[in-house]
Amino acid sequence: MRRCPFRSEDDKQKGRQKVLGLASELKAGHAKTSEEEVLRMLSHVHDDDVASIIRNDSCLLRFAESLYNKHGHDPSKHEYIRQKIRELGRLLQTLRKRSPDMTIEDALRPKNFLSLIKAVKETAGFDKKKNDYKTPSIALKLGHSLVKVNDIITCHALIAEDEDGIKSSKAFMKLYRAKWSEYVSHSALSTIADKKYNKTMKLPLTEDVTKLHSHLDKRTELASEALKNETTAHSYSSLAKATLTKIVIFNRRRVGEVSKIKLKNFLERDQSNTHEKRGLSDYEQKLCTYFERVELKGKRGRKVAVLLTPNMTKALNLLVEKREERGVPVENEYLFAIPNCLTYYRGHECLRKFADECGAQEPEYLRSTRLRKEMATTSQILNLKNNELDQLADFMGHDLAVHRQFYRLSEPTIQSAKISKILLALEKGMLHEVRGKSLEEIGDNTDDEEDTSEEEDAISDGDTPRVNSSQEVLDSDKNTSAPMGPSRNPKKRLAEHNGMV
Repeated sequence: MRRCPFRSEDDKQKGRQKVLGLASELKAGHAKTSEEEVLRMLSHVHDDDVASIIRNDSCLLRFAESLYNKHGHDPSKHEYIRQKIRELGRLLQTLRKRSPDMTIEDALRPKNFLSLIKAVKETAGFDKKKNDYKTPSIALKLGHSLVKVNDIITCHALIAEDEDGIKSSKAFMKLYRAKWSEYVSHSALSTIADKKYNKTMKLPLTEDVTKLHSHLDKRTELASEALKNETTAHSYSSLAKATLTKIVIFNRRRVGEVSKIKLKNFLERDQSNTHEKRGLSDYEQKLCTYFERVELKGKRGRKVAVLLTPNMTKALNLLVEKREERGVPVENEYLFAIPNCLTYYRGHECLRKFADECGAQEPEYLRSTRLRKEMATTSQILNLKNNELDQLADFMGHDLAVHRQFYRLSEPTIQSAKISKILLALEKGMLHEVRGKSLEEIGDNTDDEEDTSEEEDAISDGDTPRVNSSQEVLDSDKNTSAPMGPSRNPKKRLAEHNGMV
């Protein structure tokens, strides 16, 4: 390893396993046709039988190149690419139990379609008696990957003008569209849906969120003072982790989005404070000058933003100031960079760590997804207007339909608290009394209705209720949802009651 003439400067920091992985790639039969960057990425794959299968299958290497061309510029996506390749490698390993010389390209021939179905089911752990999968997501992912591999085969056949290859790939797609749902995806989707029955989604407690905010404020303050006095590795990492977690909690952002904020996004943020403030209240205008806004890339390439308080901005400026002193490489483009590395601090690890430290009653609920659901649930309770709901969904970085279907208050809560009001009214035959009311208004004056019904029973039995004053009669009329006598007019009702007394 020390004397290898082909060792690059980047390989000096790598270990023995890295060198052996590169050597395995170079020994593979199809390695010469692949790009060096792809081979280096695949050298991190766990060196086992599946890795050997991947290195020696031309279609899998082409698929890896295709994914690398799309996502390879982002190092954080390399693990995703390796995972997708290993899934197909496991499928090919299952296929070779029956046909030792099988390749992915052979598996996608129409004559091997049924064998491919059996291999996918076996890889995903299909139980024929129960008609469900142990890991249904694997079956669905393999279907999507096989379609992409077939597209790659089709493109190469078109370039080579291979008529037989073109016909074969088109025939496979015809079989896939006609039979894949019947044999694989329908059962997989049913298994996923069945696992969601009676599965509750608990939201974090308000007290726990408050404790976490207080704990993060203290940690940020202590770490900032320590970093100003002496630039140590511990103080730098403590401030970076606390600030990262604080931004995630405050903005209810996905941890991956905040973790991968680029340094240039923070430095190029708009600090002019020249917002268009016409139509805003005084309080809203003050908020515009209080917060700073940083735009970043969210899920599916959407542009999302985070709002920074003055304390967050001070902490981030201190981190940027101490980057070079703490040994953060110039090539590291992330704001929350790890010293002497090209990677960043992981938001989910930081959030889990601080949730356990803050003394929360239910620390396992303090996760970014649950906090985002809490925010969406609050928006439902506030009964926001459509345009306000659009703004909230856009800030959270997802479509309004996704916001309503997956992030709002869970169906069990809605059915138990809201829809049950209608069912009770139908059961008691009181539907006419709630006519024209919203779900929020139904049941708000239940006690008044019960008192009114007792008064009606007393009148019908000849036991006249005591009326102290005309104001009590008017008040009782206002609180009664159904008329007590022949007339709905309050003044006539007053005269009738006085006549009875």
